[in-house]
Amino acid sequence: MNGTLINDTFSGRELLIYLPPSYQIGRKRYPALYVHDRGDLFDPGLSDSLEIIEHFCRRGEMPELIMIGVASEDRENEYTPFPQPHLKKTDHTYGGNGAHYAEFLARQLKPFIDRKYLTDGSRENTGTIGKSFGGLISMYTAYLEPQTFGKIGSLSGSFWFKGMIEYMRGRTFLNPDLRIYMDVGSTEGTDRDNLQKEMIPRTKEAFRILSESGLSGEHLKFVIDEGGAHRFERFAKRFPEAVKWLFADSRPFLSQQSTE
Repeated sequence: MNGTLINDTFSGRELLIYLPPSYQIGRKRYPALYVHDRGDLFDPGLSDSLEIIEHFCRRGEMPELIMIGVASEDRENEYTPFPQPHLKKTDHTYGGNGAHYAEFLARQLKPFIDRKYLTDGSRENTGTIGKSFGGLISMYTAYLEPQTFGKIGSLSGSFWFKGMIEYMRGRTFLNPDLRIYMDVGSTEGTDRDNLQKEMIPRTKEAFRILSESGLSGEHLKFVIDEGGAHRFERFAKRFPEAVKWLFADSRPFLSQQSTE
């Protein structure tokens, strides 16, 4: 790894910040990607995905970018869009506080990051991505905070979650430059006997809804990972390609503002 990792905090929440190799050389400002689950998808202690991303950058296949790993206080509460009974714990519920979390990202955390780090800050160069419930909340955030996030990544998003497909139906995106990446493993849900058995068909349905909502093929990508199960190692393997596709049309720009 040639970039820098920084442990930071905001409002009592842990952040893992990745700064690219050229950070503070010249007057560049960079695209920014907010990664749920404290950035586990790019944490070099968990996979080699960050090395692959840096390799893509060196080859000019994508721009350097800043990544912000955002820890969750309670992912089954923050990453779910609506309250629902828990699939496995009869005495628990999914909290459904996704709207509050999306608002926190867009209106509290992002302004803090834009002040402290050399981010571009524009909607078209700001994204959010996650896996499983993190992929679900990324898609929900696309609907709630379209003025903030122009790039959305959903790796094996939990579209089986009751109410999400219905929520997506009838809603359109007014911003033609929105880019959405989504994927799913070809074996996901096949070993389940609850709502999660609908993982693949509901993900395909979500893609169909997005395809019919006005997003062109240039701005919408769907990948089926043949043989892929709902496992972290599969998510991390797909993460670099997802990030490259989302940001391939972005470039850092020279800031006219002081970087002091």
